[in-house]
Amino acid sequence: MNYIDVRSLANLASVSRQAIEKSIKSIVDGRAEAWRGHVLEIRTAHGRGGRSGIQYQIKVSSLPVDIQDRLKAIQIADEAVSSLRFGSDAQFERAWKHEVIKAALSHPKGSGDRKIEIERLHGATRLDWTGHQRKLTRTTLYDWIKTYECEGIHGLAQRVRSDKGEKKVIISRAWCNSVGFNDATKDAVEESMKQFVRAKIKMGTTLKILLILAGQELKRLTIAHKDLAPIASMDDSVFVIPRSFVEAEAGFKAVYRHRFDRKASEDNKPRIQRTIAGLQPMEIVVMDVHHINVHVGRDDGTYSTAKLLAFYDIATARVFCEIIQFDERGGVRNADVIQAFVNMCEHAAFGMPQYLYADNGSEYRFADMLEDALKLGSTVVPYEGREGLGRVLRAKAYNAAAKHVEGWFRQMNQQYFRHIQGWRDDDAINPKRPQLGKLHKPYAEGFDAVCEEVFGLLTAYENIPQKGGLKGKSPALTFKAYVDAGWKATLLNPHDLLTVFTQPETRVVEKHGFSVKGMRWTCDGLLEYFGRTVLVHIPKFHSFGELLVTDANGNTIGVAVADREYHVLDPRGAQESARRDKVRKSKLREMDRSVADVDVGAELIAFGRNAAPVVPNQPDAMISVNRVGSGRLALPPVPVSKTSRQHQDDELRNANNDAIAKLNEIFAIGGKR
Repeated sequence: MNYIDVRSLANLASVSRQAIEKSIKSIVDGRAEAWRGHVLEIRTAHGRGGRSGIQYQIKVSSLPVDIQDRLKAIQIADEAVSSLRFGSDAQFERAWKHEVIKAALSHPKGSGDRKIEIERLHGATRLDWTGHQRKLTRTTLYDWIKTYECEGIHGLAQRVRSDKGEKKVIISRAWCNSVGFNDATKDAVEESMKQFVRAKIKMGTTLKILLILAGQELKRLTIAHKDLAPIASMDDSVFVIPRSFVEAEAGFKAVYRHRFDRKASEDNKPRIQRTIAGLQPMEIVVMDVHHINVHVGRDDGTYSTAKLLAFYDIATARVFCEIIQFDERGGVRNADVIQAFVNMCEHAAFGMPQYLYADNGSEYRFADMLEDALKLGSTVVPYEGREGLGRVLRAKAYNAAAKHVEGWFRQMNQQYFRHIQGWRDDDAINPKRPQLGKLHKPYAEGFDAVCEEVFGLLTAYENIPQKGGLKGKSPALTFKAYVDAGWKATLLNPHDLLTVFTQPETRVVEKHGFSVKGMRWTCDGLLEYFGRTVLVHIPKFHSFGELLVTDANGNTIGVAVADREYHVLDPRGAQESARRDKVRKSKLREMDRSVADVDVGAELIAFGRNAAPVVPNQPDAMISVNRVGSGRLALPPVPVSKTSRQHQDDELRNANNDAIAKLNEIFAIGGKR
């Protein structure tokens, strides 16, 4: 400690802090030269205790000698206390030693009785506090007595090493004693070795390989300083790296794990504590898909694991489930998750959620289109800025621990589904086997039967008390408490909900129909629609057999279906054509009757008559024509012969008749010959 602050100096000088500050201020301002006859060396430093974070510090060597002695005494006392050992082991050691010398301490110092007692103990063997036999000596006994009389009973325990915590060996004892480098060179080599080891650990090098490579690197670094050490005379054992040196840098394994095994890294990241207090049923729902770890047989003799689509209600820990099994290899589609979501929204015990927590998988892309639909289920006023949150919450990548449903999947697979025939456990590569080399038999009762068992186990789960947020109550009892308090589900018409997952596209109406995907679509609403274009709501994630049709203002026109083709001789085609024509004409008659007939021509004439006439200005000049030669220059009109179509037909008919008569005469003359 080279400098002390004003408060410490005031305590050493037994004066107030204000008095010391006043004296130092006078010295700094030049109004005084010394304090108690000594010229103080004063500096300013950033820290607490002064204006604007500036405080004064005084150099210890410039203080009066008596002040320095007091400070030294305090430091020695602190060091003495810091060297004492505490804890249960030290307590047992002190008690044992005090028991040994207690009889000698009862006699005065330098007395013959104390000497006799020590001589009696000299050479004796006692069982010490560690359970080992220990031989007592005269010198040891006198040392313990002296320590007790000078320092008290706490001094009897072995003291803490003064160099505790200090590094005693650099890299390895063999290398440190052999190279003869100075401390600066050793520290430089050690730092280079640490960086070498960290780099290898960061890239996933195993311990065995790393020890070999590190030994070679240490030898290379030592040779680089060969002018300071006799390398040729050193054995290879000098460059063996202790395992502890490598293990001290094992923390860099986390870097390798984060770069090459992100899932394991994310599992180890810090978490926060959350509470479900104040949540209502269906306020926050988490949805996810997971395997049921049960092999279920198919009709063709093969087997597969069914998929469980789960919607987990955080407030009550209830789960709405749908189970899917594929006849062939495949994954869950958007259409499957949409249908499960629609079924939940129709269920009176669940209904529409307020917030939907979804994964980032492609099968959940439909959830982004629920933003407006979820607002229909809002019955709780948002708080603490939650109004700005979206109704669809996306989970971060590799963040399974943040989704409550993941823990539920693990619980169901480990505690409940294990009781179903065909259970394989979580490891699909190495499933559970009832006999060595033989897989268990798959569930043979069929898909419907396994669904019945799964839902039966789910009912059992809902009636078993749980800890955590439910505080010892079962999900069923928790939900019952909300129902008794008046909670009701918000249901939504499935037809209306399915329209949420569509993309509106403009289509041109031609002959009361439109085209989508090369097919013609129509409905009775379009037969009564006479606009140019319509909006067709085409599903984005699933196939369709019906399409909702609306006008530009969102008014429903109808639900269009693919237009049917009829055989040429099928009478139903004529009947359908007549029906469509009837619907169309009926709408036209209705539109005709809804508007009065008007004489547009009469209105136009009246409009023209009511218009203000334009009065022309007086003529500017008159142009005259010379009449002398005009008669000769003009040609009299010549009538143009006009032949009507009827006249042309008559002439053609007469000509044909004449030709036929001549032919008849020729044939008649030839016959007479």
